[in-house]
Order: sequence, then C-alpha cells, then structure tokens
Amino acid sequence: MAETISHYRISRKLGAGGMGEVYLAEDLRLGRQVALKFLPASYQYDPDRRARFLKEARAASALRSPYIAAIYDIGEQDGMMFLVMEYVEGELLATRIERSAIVARDAIEIAEQIADALDEAHQLGIVHRDVKSANLILTPRGLVKMLDFGLAKVSQVQGKSNSSDYTTPLGQQTAAGIVLGTVTYMSPEQSLGRAIDGRTDIFSLGVVLYEMLTGRLPFTGASATEIIDNILHSEPLAVSRFNTNTPAELERIVRKCLEKDRDRRYQSARELAIDLRNLKRDLDSGAISTSALMTQGYAGPSVRRTRSRRAIDSLAILPLVNESRDPETEYLADGITESIINNLSQLSKLRVMARSTVFRYKGRDIDPIATGIELGVRAVLIGRMLSRGDTLIIKVELVDASDGSHLWGENYNRPMAEIFAVEAEISSVISEKLRLKLDSAQKKKLAKRHTNKTEAYQLYLQGRFYWNKRTTESLKRGIDYFNQAIAADPAYALAYTGLADSYNILASYSALPPDEAFPKARAAATCALQLDERLPEAHASMAFVTFGYSWDFEQADREFKRALELSPGYAVAHQWYALYLAAMCRMDEAITEIRRAEQLDPLSLPIITNKGWILYLARRHDEARDTLMKALELDQDFVLAHRRLGQVYEARQMYGEARREYEKCLQLAPADVESLAALGHAYGASGEVERARESIAKLSDSSPCRYVPAYLIAVIHISLGEADTAFAWLEKAFEERYGFLAYMNVSPVFDPLRNDERLDHLASRVGLAHSVG
Repeated sequence: MAETISHYRISRKLGAGGMGEVYLAEDLRLGRQVALKFLPASYQYDPDRRARFLKEARAASALRSPYIAAIYDIGEQDGMMFLVMEYVEGELLATRIERSAIVARDAIEIAEQIADALDEAHQLGIVHRDVKSANLILTPRGLVKMLDFGLAKVSQVQGKSNSSDYTTPLGQQTAAGIVLGTVTYMSPEQSLGRAIDGRTDIFSLGVVLYEMLTGRLPFTGASATEIIDNILHSEPLAVSRFNTNTPAELERIVRKCLEKDRDRRYQSARELAIDLRNLKRDLDSGAISTSALMTQGYAGPSVRRTRSRRAIDSLAILPLVNESRDPETEYLADGITESIINNLSQLSKLRVMARSTVFRYKGRDIDPIATGIELGVRAVLIGRMLSRGDTLIIKVELVDASDGSHLWGENYNRPMAEIFAVEAEISSVISEKLRLKLDSAQKKKLAKRHTNKTEAYQLYLQGRFYWNKRTTESLKRGIDYFNQAIAADPAYALAYTGLADSYNILASYSALPPDEAFPKARAAATCALQLDERLPEAHASMAFVTFGYSWDFEQADREFKRALELSPGYAVAHQWYALYLAAMCRMDEAITEIRRAEQLDPLSLPIITNKGWILYLARRHDEARDTLMKALELDQDFVLAHRRLGQVYEARQMYGEARREYEKCLQLAPADVESLAALGHAYGASGEVERARESIAKLSDSSPCRYVPAYLIAVIHISLGEADTAFAWLEKAFEERYGFLAYMNVSPVFDPLRNDERLDHLASRVGLAHSVG
C-alpha cells in the first residue's frame, strides 16, 4: 500500500473484512483524520457492481444523522476504489460486549440511537444490510456511530421491498464474501437471498440488542448452514434467562425485532425508536423500575409479593364489548366505558389512559399483559355488556398487567335505572383494588351523579357517541341528542358541556362561522358552570371559547388551570391548554403540557398532531415532522396530520413535498377549504402565482355554499407578497373573530409581515403582545 493515495496520507491499518481493508489517513487538504476503506478488486472488474456502488455511495453520503459515520468522498487510484469516511475514535460495540453484558438502561440508549440512524436511512430508501456490533463504535462522549453505510443498498421504493434488491445466498458467495460473524445477524429473508427492505435491519438490530443484554448471540452454530437453520427455525432463549434484571417491556421489544415473519416485526425503525424512548422515559421517571418489570418466570416470589402490596398507579379501561345483537346499543357500551374513565381520571394518584387511546383496542382480542406493556400501565380492566330490554348485564375483570393475575371481577345484573349505581360501584371498587388511599373528597367525586334521570343519561351518551366521531354531520347529530338530554333534565350540567364542545369543534373545523358557533358554546358552558362550578369539562369548554373567540386570554388561562385542578387526568384539557400556551409564545410550557396530554392519551391522533403543530410553531421542524409522521403511521387518512405536515415542509422550503401533502388532504376531503387554502399558500410561497390565484378563485366560488373564513384568503395573499390585500382580508377575519388570529405572533405564515407595523397593531387589537419572529 502506497503511503499517499490522492491527497490522503496513510497512517496505519485499522482493520479488514470481507468487504475490504480500512486505514487511518490524513486529509492533506483539510488537515483532518479520515478512514479510507479500500474495496475488493471485484469492484474494479465488474462494471455493473461498480456503477451500483457509485450510485449507492452517493445516496448514503446524503445521510446527516449524528449516529452515522459520514461519507466524505469516493475515489480511485491505480485501479483501487476507496471510500473516504469520518474517522471515529472510540471502542467497537463488539469489543465492549466481549468484556460483559451491558446493563438494560445503557443498552436501551444505544439501541435508540441505532434505530434513529436507521430511520433516517430508511426514509431515504437506504437499507444497511450489515447491522452488527462490529459495525458500531461507542464514542467517548457516549454516542453510537454506525459504519459502512457506503456499502448499503438503495431501494427503489421507500419502506417497501424492492424486487431487484436481493442478497446473495451464502452458498453462492465466494469465500471472500462469507463472514460468519455477519451471518449471525442476518434476517431470515436475507439469509435466504430473498427481497429485503428496512425490516431486515430491524431484525439485525434485534440481534445486537439481544447480544448487548446477554453477552451472547441469539442464533449460533458450527457452520453458516447451521446458523441459518437456527435463524429460520429456532427461537432464541429468553433474554431474562441470562440477565434477570431485564424489564419485561425490553424483552418484548427484542422479541418483536426478532420475529421471523417480517410482517410481525416493527414495521419501521421509527416505531422501534419510539418504544425504546418511551421505556427509557418510564425508567428515568421511576414510573416503572427494572425489578418491577422482571419477566414473570425469572422474578422470584418475593419480588411478586412485594409488587402485589404496592399501590397500582396506572390503569387502562378497555372498551366494554357489546354482546347485544342490536348495534343501536353500541353507544351504551362505549358510554359506560367513557364514564368510568372520566370518573377515575379525576384521581390525582392514578394515571388513566384516555378514551381515544383505549378505543383503538375496540374489536381486538385482548391480551392484558401485552396491552399493559404497550400502554405502559400496571392494570387493565376488561369487560362485556349485554342490554336486554330494561335489564343491563355487565361483566368486568381487573387484571394486573405485570403478571396477568386476577385482581378482581364482578357480574352485575341490574335494571337500566341503576346504571349510575353500577358505574359508581365499579369506579369505587377499582380504586380499592388498586390500593389507592382516597380522602373523603375523592370518594365523593367517584360517587357523584350528574343526573338521576336514566333517559337523560342515555341521550347524553348517544350525544357523546356521535361527538367522538368528529365529523361535521356527526357533531350536528350529537347536538340534537344533547338538546334532548337537556330537555329531559334541564339541570344536567354535563349535557350542556357536550353542547358547548360540539359548537367549539364545529367552529374550529370552520364548519360554522365563529359568530354563530361560539356564542352558543359560551351560553352552554355558562349554563353548565351555573349548575356545577366544580365540573372540569365545563371549565375547559369555557376556556376554549374565551381563548378562541373572546380573546380574553387571562380568563382562558384561569379556566384551563381550574379544569386541570379539578381533573388532572383530563387529557383534552391538557391538549387545549398547550395550544393556548403556544399562542401566548410560552413554547416550553406548551411542549410540556402537550406531552402530559400524550402521556394520558398516547394514541390520540388529535393530540399527536397538535404536538407536531406546536413543535412547528416553535420552529423545531425536524421534531415536528417526526411527530406528524407518527400520527400518520396510526392513520394514513388523517387529514389534519397531512395538512400540518405540509406546513412543516413549507417552513423548510420543501414545496413539492408540501403540495403533495395538501393534495392528499383534498383527495381525502375534497370540500376542505382549509386544505385548499394551504395548497394556495404553498403555490404562492413557491412562486406559482397563477395557481395560487386559482386557489383564491376556488375559495370564492365555495363561499355561497359554505363558510369560507376570510383568514384563509388572507394567508394566500401573504404568500404572494401582497401585504395590502392581505391586511384587508385580515381585517375581515378580525371582524369574524376567526380563532387562528390568536396565533399570528408565532405562526411562520405571518413571517413575511413581521416588519410591517400593521401586524403589531392587529396583534394588539386581538389582545396579544407585540409580534415576534
């Protein structure tokens, strides 16, 4: 080997393998240390392989993750092809594992960084194909660096198998290409030479995680053939057999990574990273501990006895299964579930999963242990409901999610008129079985009845059933039921809050003009508070009105705080308060508050989407994008998440991507004027003036048929640089009291007007402080 290659001076050899030799060198032009990887001679003599390498190395050089060793250059001299890579000082993970297994907390941290790196690569359609502990370096600063992305495979379709992307079965490789250490990390599909995608890297990461925790590999053998046979047909021994301090949730994560059927594995590295991040958070916060989550077979009896005496501080109440043949009683099963959730959410000592999260389990076969692990709760309530005429039959069971043990169960066979007593009794017994010590005020909360009239209660439950569907038509149908409930019992405060919430949401959807919807919401919330000043839902409803319409921001703050004081577990109030705090430029508080909402309701699409939007308002665009992608992983058809993601892309000047998101919105909801306006804004911002004007014309054409907020036309004119026209339309939006004006100080949409004193004047009229960038 010559001492100098191109403008790189070789210092010493760092290592070698089947894919070439690596040397430490000095970049004589930039004066920095680099790693040179010289590729096998086969690259020089195979034109197709050479062309693929150049294409894939160029793609890999676009990776910017802090957890990936950067590729600086590719070169050739004297027939030798080489990669110029970032030189990373540190210790190979494989070397670290040789000394001893790695404690769970550190292994989670390392795996999370690897998953983040893979997520970025997979988003660009790059599959590493050789994730292993010998390709990972632990730096002195505690970072992980992945090597050899320059030899990765570029897929044609991001996130999907590429029919041309086949690995070579081992029997067809040359001796130089066989590295037995690598075979042990291969996924089943890779070892068979089948089409691969990002999920093969996830399997390999599962092997690395298993290796870190146990100090051994999950699949071994005397030959490559035997190793592959074990990968294909054998299950690895449980991690906890070798490391008894492994949390059960971490054991589950490893098992899911190592599923032989890739459709049963994590479907994305992001999904895996989220689970690792959540587990790390729970370990750090003390919400769970390693000893409390030992796998059942390896935690001794003394551990289980100690655990059984502790109060259980988190609970998921899963939707009651409606065993009645009449689908018209579905609202009853859902309503009873929601009522118990709302009752117990008022207890400050108990974290209760919110409705929108637990209802994602509706219709599924439930495994209480798996569900508890997925939701991060200690106990799970499951049950069934049967309605026969005027008789209500409810069967419930409370399960300890850490070991599946039965905590309590009961069968209720009562007249429908006793539904209130049944709900109160279930709530009270649950608190007792969870060993919560309640004071007299908390016991009074659980026993409280909002109405004594069964008919009114059933009408209210039907109203909430349609309110939860969150479409314009279902909200209007819900309003009809809430009005009927109020007619049946004019003193029914909760029914008034249902009415207020319905009008609030219709206004926020731009389905009704603000001056039509918000006064009705305010009147209903006022009635509810006059009937029951301690009703948290009523305070939250009033806060929404005063924030989004009255622009009385001090009162809104007081109302939100009062709602959360009365019901700390009310996820919707945490979400709405976070949006208020963002509008007030209190971004750190807003992010903290939306995270609280997410902890209570981790699978709520509105909460996750609003978290993404708040991060966008805080100019934390990468985090906003990742959060909104998480929402779309839950539901690819959620219009608001697509629209918010489009706004994030616009802020990053990725106008093509933004337009595609807005076009997706209009495919899903062709009459959505907010998405039409967002598309018009993207056209204007990217210089497509005529298309932006076409969007304005379409909005104008829609106005005779439905409400089109003046604000939407204003923002398109802002994107076109037409400040005078934009302010004329903003004045109309002010007269309409359009709620989004509350965000003018923080929304990037208003950035082109930041130096215009008219924006400060408008902000002061809305009640905001001076505009800020």
